[in-house]
Amino acid sequence: MQTRVETFIYEVLTIMKRSLVVVAALAFFASCGASSNPQLKAKISPYFSAPSQAVYGKNRNFIKPMPYGVGQYVVMGTTEKDGKRSVTKTSIVGREAGGWILESYSLSESSEGIVQMLIRGMEKAAATGNVDDVEIVWIKTRDKDGNVQVIEGPMLMMAKSLYKGSLENLSVKVQSYVDGGVIVVPAGSFAGTNKVKAEVRILGRTYRSTGWHHYSVPINGMVKSVSDDGKMVMELLAFGYKGAVSQFGK
Repeated sequence: MQTRVETFIYEVLTIMKRSLVVVAALAFFASCGASSNPQLKAKISPYFSAPSQAVYGKNRNFIKPMPYGVGQYVVMGTTEKDGKRSVTKTSIVGREAGGWILESYSLSESSEGIVQMLIRGMEKAAATGNVDDVEIVWIKTRDKDGNVQVIEGPMLMMAKSLYKGSLENLSVKVQSYVDGGVIVVPAGSFAGTNKVKAEVRILGRTYRSTGWHHYSVPINGMVKSVSDDGKMVMELLAFGYKGAVSQFGK
């Protein structure tokens, strides 16, 4: 049975973040190469080394994420086939002008960065299944020295153009929706997950994965995702319903 696009709003937001991170990096950060940085690699390990013993039962079937709220956050860990790991923390840190302020902190073995965006229309896009209903109002980046830059004017227009282009070439198709049973990840044990086969088309290429979702997890509901080619595994490392604080400062 096919589910609606809101089940995969996280995939849409992920693509959006990746597009904007590229733009921000080109505009504001000096390239440091793709080689592994021992200090960054050491920062990643603790995220994976303290698994939670928490148990989450089947409180209800996951159809779409719980209502958004300021303070919610999820921390996902990605392990690639070659053993490289990375961490992404997505937080809702505020409300402004009818939209949600989302902050994404990304940490890999070669880079570290923060992007913050004011996004309007998330609920409407979830209801209509039309990603054109999502609007980026502004974008902020923070460099390694803590300096905050606001992407505006021509740069914001370019970022929006790339973002819109990505979404116009994206389609999401849910192939099946079944009980995924118990899934154990570093964030805990989740019973009664919903197992969903996803097919995402980006710029002419098709990516397939299997995901497990649980209603106890905010923002996206994702507990685990495995790409069908076996090259990438994403696992929930931590989450919360409140307490997320912006790393941008005042």
